[in-house]
Amino acid sequence: MSDDSRSELEFKFYETKGALDLLFTLREEFAQWVEDAQDDSKLEALENVLGHIQAIENEYKQRFAALEKQLATD
Repeated sequence: MSDDSRSELEFKFYETKGALDLLFTLREEFAQWVEDAQDDSKLEALENVLGHIQAIENEYKQRFAALEKQLATD
């Protein structure tokens, strides 16, 4: 792997790690809001948002694992 390719891969790795950190923070915040929701319609909306954030986080975890594996093998 060329140095440029490795640098690009490392950039993607750290970019994905940053996105995961952000998604973790958002998920934690929305989870707290779900716990504090007093109205059923608000609770449902917040649960939907939280589920969406969790789905995106799972996708980024998969991307991160693939990048981590790729960096380790190259």
